[in-house]
Amino acid sequence: MSTSCDFEKALLTAADILADARYAIALTGAGLSVESGIPSFRGPDGLWTRYGQPSNLSYRVFSQDPQAWWEQRLRDESTPGNPTYDLKDAVDRAMPNPGHAAMAELEELGILRAVITQNVDGLHTREGSKSVLEIHGNRNYLRCVGCGHRQPRDGYAITDLPPICNECGGVIKLDTVMFGEPIPRATLDACIEEVQKCDAMLLVGTSGAVNPAAQFPLMAREGGAQIIEVNPESTQLTASVHLALTGQAGDVLPAIARSLRPLKSEED
Repeated sequence: MSTSCDFEKALLTAADILADARYAIALTGAGLSVESGIPSFRGPDGLWTRYGQPSNLSYRVFSQDPQAWWEQRLRDESTPGNPTYDLKDAVDRAMPNPGHAAMAELEELGILRAVITQNVDGLHTREGSKSVLEIHGNRNYLRCVGCGHRQPRDGYAITDLPPICNECGGVIKLDTVMFGEPIPRATLDACIEEVQKCDAMLLVGTSGAVNPAAQFPLMAREGGAQIIEVNPESTQLTASVHLALTGQAGDVLPAIARSLRPLKSEED
């Protein structure tokens, strides 16, 4: 078990790695959003643990009958006792936590160049992070499967089912990436580009269980990047990182940011 002294030393080491980095990025997962009250999917009290994992053919089901899919989706969103309702209710209530705030500060300090997030809640952007790549989409947006046009769901009146894109006449779906649906190519390419450029990567609240995001830390390490993990428990990636900080993101990330403030002030 780590002592307080060991942990403080690890915090300073993490700060030094990030301060020395030429191009640092972050990869975040569900563990960060859990601290904002959003349930995880695979954890002990996760949505899929309680309700079962969605079908791997979810996108095919949508594609075969978008109208029926939307009818079911709108019913589920308004009916308590199912994973769709629980997630929507949690995200609607959620606020960014100190971990999100610290990451926005690290970007403002010029430390973090980009955040790749597996989360679909939009909390990074709400807290002020500007360079955010949402690899699994954003549940607050809609996206056309034809031309890829995205627009906020808030304020969009869903009158016809399925909704039709005004830009190209294609079918509109939620922006979140479904099982069996390819990640939008432009988003995936942008994530890979960031991974290839980085020389330090901060892993926050990700279990390393979902590809392709789980491969990003390994790709970064192969390219010579230093990998720092922040998580309350060991993950599938822990054995591959250079430094593991055990704790909640809302505690660890603000401490790292505090350590970096004077270092960046000295540079200025």
